[in-house]
This record gives sequence, structure tokens and C-alpha cells, in this order.
Amino acid sequence: MTASINDRSLPMKAGPQRSVRLPPVLWLIVPSILFLALFFVFPLLKLVAISLPGGSVEYYQQIFTTPIFLRVIGETFRVSLIVTVVTVVVAYPYAYAMAHGGRSVLLLLTIALLIPFWVSLLLRSFSWIVLLQNSGLINDFLIAMGLIDKPLRLIRTPLGVTIGMVHILLPYAVLPLYTVMKKIDLRLMEASSICGASWLRGFARIYFPLSLPGVVASAILAFTLALGFYITPALLGSPRDMMIAQMIAGQFNEQLNFGLGAALAVVLMVLTAVAFGLFGSVWAALQLRGRRRGEA
Repeated sequence: MTASINDRSLPMKAGPQRSVRLPPVLWLIVPSILFLALFFVFPLLKLVAISLPGGSVEYYQQIFTTPIFLRVIGETFRVSLIVTVVTVVVAYPYAYAMAHGGRSVLLLLTIALLIPFWVSLLLRSFSWIVLLQNSGLINDFLIAMGLIDKPLRLIRTPLGVTIGMVHILLPYAVLPLYTVMKKIDLRLMEASSICGASWLRGFARIYFPLSLPGVVASAILAFTLALGFYITPALLGSPRDMMIAQMIAGQFNEQLNFGLGAALAVVLMVLTAVAFGLFGSVWAALQLRGRRRGEA
């Protein structure tokens, strides 16, 4: 009994205290986190604060109750969706040729794809004015060939905006597609032909489903970039085809209405996030459907 009491009265030795240390890898991302917090998160919060003067939501009420703002937002998403579809459709065969066309074809197509990056976006948009205007090269060629009697109206139209935006977005859509297609084994197509499937059926059942991750990545990238286009629609489009980036710039530069411009920018970011969510939901649904078909 005495021994037990004495044992309890003895002070217990404290074990070695270990300090909490972050893994060395985490320290590498600290500069990036600080940079994003200082130059992205803080300006974003400042933008939101400007759009809510005194906590009032009057600017947001004005946006969602004024027909002109709703029309511009709808036009922005409509044009961006059309441009995204056209861009992916054009980029798909281009990426296929890059992935499976041999070294010489890959080199030639890669150079043609990267050359536009050496020219400013403004200069590329101005070049389309030279090509698409009534006295431009395209109309002159069509008239010289006898295909048309009078110039076609290609500029200051949604068609001109679509052509210019697709030209600029094409490299961004091709590269994700090429990355995915390069990993697809063409022997799968040969196996399908041995089993009696035509090339078209094998492509639809084997190759295209395997390339879907690249299609989704290209579509998301093209759609996101298209939502914020400003220079190309301003040069090739008409005031009726105004996109939301032009309206935001007008509120800041011409109207000097910083609160409304900030509110429009916040609305654009929120709607872009919603679009991301829809893309993610569709992609998750497609994956789930594919797994169920595979299990069946």
C-alpha cells in the first residue's frame, strides 16, 4: 500500500515534445498561395465590396431587371456556346491528325498551331477585318470566281465574331485534345475492324468515348475564354452583338460607373462558375453512365 502511494507521488517524466512541422513540399506552395491571396483574392473581394456600396444590392437589382443587361448576358452565353461548339468541331480532326499523322505531319501542324501565339490578339483581329470587309480578300475572291454578284456582309455580324473567336481559341482547344488522343492505342480500332465493325462504328464506340476527356477539357477551356472576350467582338461585331466584357469596359471607361461595372463583373464570374458546375455535372453523369454500361 505504501509502495503504491509512493509510486503515485513520484513525478512522471515528460516525454520528448515534438514540434509540428510542415512537410518540405508544402513550403514550396506557400509563395503561390501568398501571390494568389494578394493579387487575386484581395482584388476579387475589393471588387465585390465596390459592387455592394453600403451593403446595398441596387446594382444587382438593376442588372436583373433591365432588359438591355439581360439581353447582353444572354447574347454572351449564346455566342460563347456557338463558338465553343465550332471550335471543338474544328479542333478535333486537327488534333487527330497531330496525334496519328506521323512526325512530319506533327511538326508541320504544331508550327502552324503555335505561330498565332507570336502575333498579338489585336493584330489577329485586325487581320480579319482586312479579310472579311466588303472590299476584303474573301469577297474579292468570291466575286472574281463568279460565285456571288455583290459582296457578302461578313463583318459587323455574329458570323464575323464567331470566325475571329474560333481562330483565336483554336490552339487552346487543340492541345488538350492532342494530349488525350496521343495516349489512345489505334490497335483498338484494328481489333474492332477484325471483329467486323466498320471504321465509323469503331470510331463511335471506341475511339470517341476514349477521347471524351479531351473534348470536355477543350470545351471548358474554350467556353471560359470566350465568355471574357472583348477585343474581337468589339472589332468584328456590331453594337447589337455586344458581349458582357464590352459592357463592363464601357461602365468603367466611359460611364465611370464603377459600382455597376463591378457588379457586372461579379455576375459574369458567378455565371461562369455555374457553367463550370453544369459541365462537371454532365461529365460526371457521362462517366456514371459509362460505368453502368460497362458493368452490364
